Amino acid sequence: MHAPHIPENVWWIIAVGTTVLFLAVWLPMMPTSRSKTQIAMIPLAGIVFLTVLGKLRGHDLTKLLSIYSTVSVGMILGVIGRRADMRIAVKQGEDPLGTPTSKAAPANKRLTVQLSAGFVVAFALWAWLNWG
Repeated sequence: MHAPHIPENVWWIIAVGTTVLFLAVWLPMMPTSRSKTQIAMIPLAGIVFLTVLGKLRGHDLTKLLSIYSTVSVGMILGVIGRRADMRIAVKQGEDPLGTPTSKAAPANKRLTVQLSAGFVVAFALWAWLNWG
């Protein structure tokens, strides 16, 4: 089965949609306003980083938008259903001495496994769309 060709304007719609979905999934999981602010800056940093790096290396915008969308999808798939684990991990990261490691270790392990699986699925989809 061959991958469909997706034009640039559709990639813009996909990128905006994945950004909105990313913020809708990640922001409610964050326990503090500081962590919510940091999460809200991730899409902006991603767009700036990919645009600057892509233009320096001569990549077209369609490829950059597909990469941005892929990373967003991987991060979304990686945390869906893990709100309690994410809150424990974020609190441990903000105050590593104040959170017991016995509570954080299983949460971190579950998050690591799910994030890894989410990125594998997202990048498999990206590879199919680009080389399928």
